[in-house]
Amino acid sequence: MAVFFNGRLWVSPATMSVVDDTAMANKNLSVGNVVALIGRAGGGEPNKALRFGNPSQAIKTLRNGDLLTAVLKAFDPSSQTGGPAEVVVVRVNPALQSSLVLKDGSANNVITLKSTDYGIHANQIKVKVEAGSVSGKKVTTAYGLAYYTKDNVARNAFSIAYGGAGAATISVTNSTVTLKVDAAAVATIALADYPTVQQLVDRINVVSGFTADVLDGNGNQEALNGLDSLTDQGISATPYTVTANLQAVVDWINSTSEGFVTATREANAGVVPANIGYTYLTGGSDGVVTNTEWQNAFTTLQTVDVQWVVPISGDSSIHAMADTHVAFMSNVGRMERRAIVGTVSGTTDAAAIDAAKAINSDRTSLVHLGFYDYDAAGKLVLVEPYILAALLAGAFSGVNPGTALTNKTIKIRGLERDLRNPTDTDQLINGGVLCVENTNSGFKVVKSISTWLVNDNYNRVEVSTGVAADFVARNVRQALDVLRGERGNPITLSRAISIAESTLRELARPEPQGVGVIVGDAANPAYKNIVASLEGDVLRVEFQVSPVIPVNYIPVTIFAVPYSGTATAA
Repeated sequence: MAVFFNGRLWVSPATMSVVDDTAMANKNLSVGNVVALIGRAGGGEPNKALRFGNPSQAIKTLRNGDLLTAVLKAFDPSSQTGGPAEVVVVRVNPALQSSLVLKDGSANNVITLKSTDYGIHANQIKVKVEAGSVSGKKVTTAYGLAYYTKDNVARNAFSIAYGGAGAATISVTNSTVTLKVDAAAVATIALADYPTVQQLVDRINVVSGFTADVLDGNGNQEALNGLDSLTDQGISATPYTVTANLQAVVDWINSTSEGFVTATREANAGVVPANIGYTYLTGGSDGVVTNTEWQNAFTTLQTVDVQWVVPISGDSSIHAMADTHVAFMSNVGRMERRAIVGTVSGTTDAAAIDAAKAINSDRTSLVHLGFYDYDAAGKLVLVEPYILAALLAGAFSGVNPGTALTNKTIKIRGLERDLRNPTDTDQLINGGVLCVENTNSGFKVVKSISTWLVNDNYNRVEVSTGVAADFVARNVRQALDVLRGERGNPITLSRAISIAESTLRELARPEPQGVGVIVGDAANPAYKNIVASLEGDVLRVEFQVSPVIPVNYIPVTIFAVPYSGTATAA
């Protein structure tokens, strides 16, 4: 007699238990609402997704350029919507780091320095190496008026003494320690076998006549590629100190105490760098941006979970890349996202309509007006429409998915030109252009639409409705993915319905407790008709939802009727 339980055949009698925690699954929604911007900047690592939680972080990293301007506007787009909690950026410049090679007294390369930042401004970093006031070296790195400095950069690794007969010596390379007595090797120690100082000391102490001790708590420091070089250094009964000063310099530069450069110890280097006066790094450049760099940036974003993408460029070819990217990621990539693009200043309404027609996508919106705002010097300047695109994307990522920007105010100081409502705005909206206007109550989005012209389906034309549908699709899909690989049986069917229902219930929870991307009432629920079916290895789940649609039009009917009444004399 036996029983199969919890994946095991039990033969000997026992009392078994298992905890089924499937009902403990987190039912909260897991999809974010994050904006990503791609463009040129004066700082930051190129072609890497950089995340900023506030404007000051972006200013420190990006330094200057259109990309920084766009980030600052995205963080503070509107008093009505608030801003995003996070902005992701990709610097499109193929920028290079600056560098400097430090040499020893024999002109051998010992340390290669590279700037931590990328770009031509990194050529302004300078480095000075001096003798330490007590020991080792004093190293200073400077950029402008800011600097890092450290005196007495040194490391005493271990001491070694010899108490036997004959004359003893020690030789040290990056890979080997050799002990000799009367010029004959008595131990050749491979540091790959004893890579730390403590392990090396322990190994030395088993060699007859030699004693070694770890100094200054450096037992865990690297001995392999970490010690200063020695050649037949004499050892007597008086302990001799083996140093690691070169590695101490490398480690300090690479620590959090220094922020301008990083250091790499050269192969076979074993001597501290020679003293030099302030010497500038060279080789930093911003590079030339071509469509290849833009395409590389979009490829980088394929691995980042964002919902809004804005290329900081007025180039129509870049706009086409953005639309292709969001379409690919929304379908093949299963990471739904949308783009907002902007033309250059001076774009006419007719040219904007033509540009929107060329895109004609339900996942990409286009804006065509520049706006006025203050620059860093406090001067009122005209800002390009593609910066307005970043502002609007920041506003969309600062509200719950499914919220339209229609009739929402934006923080700008003026428009490139004022549109006439409805004379100009009607044509632009019909042409697929997301336009903004100057009203008595502020600068507002007229209607937040995509460039889709094929039909009038709400989920295609209304950006917010499309986002609501995306949010439903991705949350339900991710919630159901836990069933992939499970056994196909009636229990799995029941779980599929339960998971879909609980996720949809959360998606229907109204603001402010929830996102409310699907709406309904008792007569017409937000979701219904959840059906799960299993055929072979295919589990199908179907249901009906009502994505939220913004109120764009408010017709008011007034019934005027003539007054009738009678009057009599008092």
